[in-house]
Amino acid sequence: MTALALIALVIAFSLFALATDPHALACLGARPGAKTRRLRRAGAWGLLALAFLLTIAAHGWRFGPVLWTGLVMVAAGIVFLSLNLLPLRVRMPK
Repeated sequence: MTALALIALVIAFSLFALATDPHALACLGARPGAKTRRLRRAGAWGLLALAFLLTIAAHGWRFGPVLWTGLVMVAAGIVFLSLNLLPLRVRMPK
Protein backbone atom coordinates (compact mmCIF):
# COMPACT_ATOMS: atom_id res chain seq x y z
CA MET A 1 0.00 0.00 0.00
CA THR A 2 2.89 2.33 0.66
CA ALA A 3 4.17 1.91 -2.89
CA LEU A 4 0.70 2.65 -4.27
CA ALA A 5 0.52 5.77 -2.13
CA LEU A 6 3.89 6.94 -3.45
CA ILE A 7 2.82 6.31 -7.06
CA ALA A 8 -0.42 8.23 -6.47
CA LEU A 9 1.52 11.14 -4.97
CA VAL A 10 4.02 11.29 -7.84
CA ILE A 11 1.13 11.37 -10.31
CA ALA A 12 -0.59 14.04 -8.19
CA PHE A 13 2.42 16.34 -8.20
CA SER A 14 2.89 15.71 -11.92
CA LEU A 15 -0.70 16.82 -12.47
CA PHE A 16 -0.11 19.91 -10.35
CA ALA A 17 2.93 20.73 -12.49
CA LEU A 18 1.10 20.11 -15.77
CA ALA A 19 -1.67 22.45 -14.64
CA THR A 20 0.76 25.37 -14.89
CA ASP A 21 1.60 27.07 -18.17
CA PRO A 22 5.42 26.79 -18.08
CA HIS A 23 5.53 23.08 -17.28
CA ALA A 24 2.71 22.14 -19.64
CA LEU A 25 4.31 24.12 -22.43
CA ALA A 26 7.72 22.58 -21.79
CA CYS A 27 6.51 19.00 -21.39
CA LEU A 28 3.49 18.82 -23.69
CA GLY A 29 4.08 21.69 -26.08
CA ALA A 30 0.76 23.42 -25.38
CA ARG A 31 -0.79 25.53 -22.68
CA PRO A 32 -3.73 23.92 -20.88
CA GLY A 33 -7.16 25.47 -21.17
CA ALA A 34 -9.11 26.55 -18.12
CA LYS A 35 -11.14 23.33 -17.99
CA THR A 36 -8.06 21.15 -18.40
CA ARG A 37 -6.27 23.09 -15.68
CA ARG A 38 -9.20 22.62 -13.29
CA LEU A 39 -9.44 18.88 -14.07
CA ARG A 40 -5.72 18.36 -13.49
CA ARG A 41 -5.82 20.18 -10.16
CA ALA A 42 -8.95 18.30 -9.06
CA GLY A 43 -7.35 15.00 -10.01
CA ALA A 44 -4.21 15.92 -8.12
CA TRP A 45 -6.15 16.77 -4.96
CA GLY A 46 -8.10 13.54 -5.30
CA LEU A 47 -4.90 11.53 -5.56
CA LEU A 48 -3.49 13.30 -2.49
CA ALA A 49 -6.59 12.24 -0.55
CA LEU A 50 -6.38 8.69 -1.92
CA ALA A 51 -2.75 8.42 -0.85
CA PHE A 52 -3.70 9.63 2.63
CA LEU A 53 -6.36 6.93 2.87
CA LEU A 54 -3.91 4.29 1.65
CA THR A 55 -1.34 5.19 4.28
CA ILE A 56 -4.01 5.20 6.99
CA ALA A 57 -5.20 1.77 5.85
CA ALA A 58 -1.64 0.42 5.81
CA HIS A 59 -0.30 1.89 9.06
CA GLY A 60 -3.26 3.14 11.09
CA TRP A 61 -3.98 6.56 12.51
CA ARG A 62 -0.82 6.64 14.61
CA PHE A 63 1.80 6.29 11.87
CA GLY A 64 -0.25 6.77 8.67
CA PRO A 65 -0.24 10.59 8.67
CA VAL A 66 3.48 10.66 9.44
CA LEU A 67 4.19 8.27 6.56
CA TRP A 68 1.92 10.31 4.26
CA THR A 69 3.81 13.50 5.11
CA GLY A 70 7.12 11.84 4.33
CA LEU A 71 5.81 10.39 1.07
CA VAL A 72 4.49 13.81 0.05
CA MET A 73 7.98 15.24 0.46
CA VAL A 74 9.59 12.37 -1.45
CA ALA A 75 7.07 12.61 -4.30
CA ALA A 76 7.48 16.39 -4.54
CA GLY A 77 11.23 15.92 -4.72
CA ILE A 78 10.95 13.27 -7.42
CA VAL A 79 8.73 15.45 -9.59
CA PHE A 80 10.84 18.57 -8.96
CA LEU A 81 14.06 16.81 -9.92
CA SER A 82 12.54 15.10 -12.94
CA LEU A 83 11.12 18.38 -14.27
CA ASN A 84 14.43 20.15 -13.81
CA LEU A 85 17.00 17.50 -14.69
CA LEU A 86 15.46 15.18 -17.29
CA PRO A 87 15.64 16.31 -20.91
CA LEU A 88 12.30 17.47 -22.29
CA ARG A 89 10.83 16.71 -25.70
CA VAL A 90 9.76 20.29 -26.32
CA ARG A 91 11.70 23.27 -25.05
CA MET A 92 10.00 26.46 -23.95
CA PRO A 93 10.45 29.36 -26.37
CA LYS A 94 12.54 32.22 -25.03
